[in-house]
Amino acid sequence: MSKRAICIGINNYPGTDSDLSGCVNDAKDWAKVLRERDFSVQTLIDRQATGKAMREAIADLITQAKPRDTVVVQY
Repeated sequence: MSKRAICIGINNYPGTDSDLSGCVNDAKDWAKVLRERDFSVQTLIDRQATGKAMREAIADLITQAKPRDTVVVQY
């Protein structure tokens, strides 16, 4: 059984007035907690978290999962 996760945090939305302030910190905090619990964690932060990158990472997480694995998506 494997334990895998993806943590996504986006604070900066270029070209908009919709920037946030805590999402990146939340993603990093969740990643730390999950790693402490033996999860393999991928993070996508701000510009890394494109729509394409998020869809690919989530699809990879799902397609590699086997019965009894634990997967986490934190956004």
